[in-house]
Amino acid sequence: MAKSLHNKRILTTRPAHQAGSWDALLCAEGATVDSIPMLAIDPLTEGAAQQAIKKRILDFDQVDFAIFVSQNAVRYAVDWLEDYWPQIPQGPRYFAIGAATAKALLARGISCEHGGEHMNSEDLLAQPALQEISEQRVLIFRGAGGRTLIGDTLRARGARVDYCELYRRCLPTNAPADLAGYAFAPDAITVHSGETLANLHTCIERSNCARLLRAALICPSARVAEQARALGFTHAYTALNAGDSAMLEALLKALD
Repeated sequence: MAKSLHNKRILTTRPAHQAGSWDALLCAEGATVDSIPMLAIDPLTEGAAQQAIKKRILDFDQVDFAIFVSQNAVRYAVDWLEDYWPQIPQGPRYFAIGAATAKALLARGISCEHGGEHMNSEDLLAQPALQEISEQRVLIFRGAGGRTLIGDTLRARGARVDYCELYRRCLPTNAPADLAGYAFAPDAITVHSGETLANLHTCIERSNCARLLRAALICPSARVAEQARALGFTHAYTALNAGDSAMLEALLKALD
């Protein structure tokens, strides 16, 4: 494993509001960091979407299990909950996918069950508490159009599942032009989600930057790495999870 990132150039792709700590960590390891966000997170503000969220929030005390799929889900959901509940209901059991999401919940004063450092959707579904849940009410906080694996599986187990969709993920308007003007050949590129990867690939195709397909690509899971290979990335590496320490470890190994 490489001991540092000295003299290495890393292209990062996290949303602008989430890039700071990751980019700072890479700089502290000696890297030259270029940040071109490939994902934007926008709250749902349309009237119908706002009413749907409000209904879920007002009924929250009737929920048995609350599942948060990301830090963004925590950010927007807890803002809504605090607006309508002076004291967050203690009845639901709270679950988070991944250590970073669990940490974000704890920072807002909510303890949760998260099953270890690298828990993904599949790991969540293996939790003992979610096996015998017939007629239990489950509310999943997420972005619009996310994966349906959790909801589908819990419904198959007899749960009554609802989604509270709080935000949308989209390609930043200036991302294709920013990538087209990117003249460097990075030693590695980091992506933190499948949506980010898909947007990066779209921009590579639009910008005639096929050279970037040959850079080391650090992915947050085996599923995203498999997706990357299918899109033509030739050197996809898998981190234990999307947390900073796991992504850094995978990056150092890839560049050894």
